[in-house]
Amino acid sequence: MNENDRQSQVVQSWKQLYRAAVLETNMELIPRRILEARKAAGERVVHLIRQAADGEPELQDLVYASVVLNELNRGFESAGPEPSTSEVQGFDYARTGTSNA
Repeated sequence: MNENDRQSQVVQSWKQLYRAAVLETNMELIPRRILEARKAAGERVVHLIRQAADGEPELQDLVYASVVLNELNRGFESAGPEPSTSEVQGFDYARTGTSNA
């Protein structure tokens, strides 16, 4: 596997976990999905920062995903068993940004 293939898999990994968290309908699984997505996104951010990827579109996507996941988590925690989407309205949860890797 070459470096481009490996990098593409890493990029897709955090995005898939992000989508899984945002689209999860099982209230018992949401906290775990959020944790997994935040961990993967955080690891990717650290990697991109270490590469000094200024202006990298994926870095902007990761920051956006982090904000959405934080809001989703906040909404889930404050609502108890049935999270209120009103607390997290205004976000385009399916957005993955301009990097289509």
